[in-house]
Amino acid sequence: MESENSPEQTLEEESYNIRASSISVAFTGYDEVHVKPEMEKTICIMPPRPGTAVMNFQELYIPRNQLTDVFYPIQEAQRWLTLMDKMGKPHRFPLPTILPKVIQTRYVPKRHLPKDVEVDRRRRQYQKINLVEELAKAGLTNDVLQPTEEQYNVMSEFAFPHKFPLSYFDDSNFDINSPEAWFELGVVGDAHYPLPAKAYLPFNQSLVNCQWVMAAVTAHNEDTDLWTLLSLEDGWTYTVPKLQFMFMAEDPYKFIGRLQAAVHERHKGEQLMLMELIVDCVLHEDIESTVFYSFKPIERVLQATKVSEQCKRRLRSEVNLVFERLMALYELEQFILKMPKEFPQFRNINLKEFLPRSFTVDVSGKERKQLKALGIIMPDKRYDYLKASLFYCLGGIEAMAGVNIECQYIETLSIFICTFSKPLALVEFLQAQEAHSDNVATFLKFNWPQQLTTCITVVLRAQGKGWLDISMNTWTVYLMCKISRFILQVKFRMQESMQVLLETSLLNFSHFVCDPCLQFLDLKPNYKWTSDYIETEFPYHKPVFAMTLGINEDRKVFYSTDPDEFQPALMDIFKRCLEKTAGVTLIDAFVMTFLKYAPNLYILTVELIEDKFLIENDLIMRCYAKAVVPLKAYARLYERFIDFYLLNINQYMTAYAEAHKPSSEVKTDILEHKRLKEELRVILPAFITIGPFYINVDIMKQYMIKKRIDIVRRIFEYYLDRMYETNDAILERSADMFRKINERPNSIEHLYEIRDFALQVPDLVEDLKADIQVMWLEYDLLDSFFYNLSDHQFVMKWKAFAWPHQIMVRLSTLKEEQKIDIEEFLRQHSSECQAFEERLESLNDEVQAYSLAFNTNRAQETSVDIKKTWALIKELEKVSQTLQYRQELFELEPLSVEFLESIINSFTPYKDLWYACANFLKLQDATEGNPIAQLELEEVWTNLMKLREELVESMKIFHEKHEIKNVAQVFIKKIDDFIPVYNSIRDLRNENWMYIHWQELSQMTGQDIKYTVSMNYQYLIKKGILDFLPEVHFISEKANNEAETIRRNIEEEEKRKQAEIDAILLRKQLRKCRRDIL
Repeated sequence: MESENSPEQTLEEESYNIRASSISVAFTGYDEVHVKPEMEKTICIMPPRPGTAVMNFQELYIPRNQLTDVFYPIQEAQRWLTLMDKMGKPHRFPLPTILPKVIQTRYVPKRHLPKDVEVDRRRRQYQKINLVEELAKAGLTNDVLQPTEEQYNVMSEFAFPHKFPLSYFDDSNFDINSPEAWFELGVVGDAHYPLPAKAYLPFNQSLVNCQWVMAAVTAHNEDTDLWTLLSLEDGWTYTVPKLQFMFMAEDPYKFIGRLQAAVHERHKGEQLMLMELIVDCVLHEDIESTVFYSFKPIERVLQATKVSEQCKRRLRSEVNLVFERLMALYELEQFILKMPKEFPQFRNINLKEFLPRSFTVDVSGKERKQLKALGIIMPDKRYDYLKASLFYCLGGIEAMAGVNIECQYIETLSIFICTFSKPLALVEFLQAQEAHSDNVATFLKFNWPQQLTTCITVVLRAQGKGWLDISMNTWTVYLMCKISRFILQVKFRMQESMQVLLETSLLNFSHFVCDPCLQFLDLKPNYKWTSDYIETEFPYHKPVFAMTLGINEDRKVFYSTDPDEFQPALMDIFKRCLEKTAGVTLIDAFVMTFLKYAPNLYILTVELIEDKFLIENDLIMRCYAKAVVPLKAYARLYERFIDFYLLNINQYMTAYAEAHKPSSEVKTDILEHKRLKEELRVILPAFITIGPFYINVDIMKQYMIKKRIDIVRRIFEYYLDRMYETNDAILERSADMFRKINERPNSIEHLYEIRDFALQVPDLVEDLKADIQVMWLEYDLLDSFFYNLSDHQFVMKWKAFAWPHQIMVRLSTLKEEQKIDIEEFLRQHSSECQAFEERLESLNDEVQAYSLAFNTNRAQETSVDIKKTWALIKELEKVSQTLQYRQELFELEPLSVEFLESIINSFTPYKDLWYACANFLKLQDATEGNPIAQLELEEVWTNLMKLREELVESMKIFHEKHEIKNVAQVFIKKIDDFIPVYNSIRDLRNENWMYIHWQELSQMTGQDIKYTVSMNYQYLIKKGILDFLPEVHFISEKANNEAETIRRNIEEEEKRKQAEIDAILLRKQLRKCRRDIL
């Protein structure tokens, strides 16, 4: 961007541009070639040679029709001034737009520069002048230049030191060109280029902060005398007066003089306003006593004139007011002179400038004679006028004046609100318009007719009888009198006011909502937003509607108000608000109360503006049909943020934790999220204006920024937790390693385990150091982001760093301690070996005692004792193994276990015998005690045979010990006796055993046997089934035979039925195949 006061102006030479018009050269002549006489002027086409006589040559004329027209296109070379705006967009201005205006005579006087040189010299001088510095030297700071007209119209009058804008006091005599002459400088061919200027404009659209910036002047409004400028600083368009900018072709010092003159005039105006205010507020209590003593000349003039006393009274009052103001000014002047410090704003003031002045009226004598020559008799003309006019009396004038005042007030109203202090949502906008239009319509329909009636009746009722009598009760008389025309005139005045109100409201509303949209009318339906997110392509200084941009769960970018709703809503409110004004009643019935009128007499309202309504309604429809296009195009820019906006952080962090990325990738992810967060801060605006729409993007922007911050925070937390786990695992490894080499050994095995582990400790410590180094590097990730660890984790980090040193220190003292422990464990081992021998002797005596146990009735108790002894044997086996291992550790002779093995060999037959006896008793009880339906007979039989084999084997082993052998024989006999019981149970479990067989068994036994699912064999034993085991087997065989017989019968019956079916089918087939019936 160029410097604010001395922009870099680049003049570039362009190729010749062809103008739209070209110069054609043609020759005219006679129809044929002829030679003019010698007396006519001749043209020498060839110069004479020196020394030769003068020769006369005749002029040659060629007819025009024999010549060919030749067109020579003449081109103009142009030089350009190129200025770059803030966005880097070039703006080109023709060279004449910056050339100073120089007026000189055709012939350059001596010691004066030629015009071109003077122009270029002034241009270079103007370029070197820093306007801001020169303004500061002249005392023209921001406090002096403000308020501008825009600030004066929008902001409070107390916001600035001065009350009025400087443009109100501008002197147009400083202008060196008219607006048309200025814009002609920018015309190149058919193209119109803007004019470069330095303007005092709002900086970054802030009304409070204004700066001198480069601008391009594009248009001028003759009605308002305002200029349209495009700021090259922010790209916005402003409408400002001439005093607020200076063309590059103007003299900066003259422009500063113009500003100083305006400041001086404004100072005088503010002094006058303040003095008038002070004078109006001063009370002169003694003026009443001096009013009539000093007015003798006035009284003499009044006595010499023939006027009414009322006129004299008014003249005296006016002279009195002038005298009172003069006295007040005199007293104020005395105060200012005596107390200058109390009135610093009135320094160097001349009181005569503020006194009232009189102006003489010069009437031409010629005009006076012409008027007298007309011979107009004024009394007659006055009588004729009063006879024909409605305003023949003061009452009619006052009544119509009251009507006019009320109607003028109506013309100042507006059906719509067109001056909102801030953009509103569509719903709020419609509600405000509805409420305001309701209030205005209510006033028009009720208050306005009543006020008109009041101002008419109050005056005309006092007028009494006459042409304007409002107490008439006869229609014919009413229609003849002027009162009817008066009422009709009031009606027309009301309709005129309504027309003005409706047209003004209609146009104001149309301009209010359509002016921002006019830039949309040339857009195509497939328009794409070409600018970035911040810079708008459709700026407007006062947007109307506020919307919020967002993303919904359906993955769509949406506005808080659907853009398609604006067109029907605005057209509907536009129509309905205007229609509300219909139904304003006439005042005829209210004024002429003695006459009868129809109840539905209304003035014309919306009918008066129907054509204009259709035009403006069509404009609204077209504007807001196109306004949707840039909104949707801008919303499509935000589709790239949909995935991130709807991202579930919890799911994202779950997947992120499962990925378990290395620290380098985690750092890259954090930096990427931070970059994207800053990118959101930079590329997304808080608000953007698109024509009439003020779009709030800040909510979505802050949400995504917070989400990025939250993701970064969650990644740090995840990484911190991961580092905590890694650190904790290293601490646990270190503590476990230190604990293993630091704990006190409780046995020689434990001591050798510690010694073996200690041999691995150096390698483990090296691995631990490597892991700690890796952990330290991963902690550097947090340090690179200046992330503060918690106190606990900070201590953990340094504890892990210190563990390898502690472990190696402990390892250096371990060998000396273990020497003392080995001697102590050797003494303990000797005593343990002696105790082991004693326990073996005791065990041998206990085993020999089982040779005297042969009571079959105590089989269960004996088996329990056997189990205890066997458990003791197993324990001694483990002790022997431990002692043998310790013998090897102490490097002693191996421990002998032959005695223990002999004890085990002698004890095993007793264990097998008594285990078999106890297991049979358990099997018998389980078979008889459990329900018959739930017994696994195959498993019972297998176990039974296995126990019998074990008992037979025991008989062979104890063949020399008859008492023990008899025990085996007794239980073998019990097994043999139990086999019939097993067979009877199997018969009862026969699948063909039915309820009738249970009845048959009951008859045989003479006992009532009731079968249930939970019935066991002990129940049957109580019923005496052991005495009828053959009968049980017989019934079982009988059930099998009966079942077999029934099965065979069923099969034969099925075969018979199948044969019958086959025979029937065969007959049907034969019946179909017969041919003898044909």
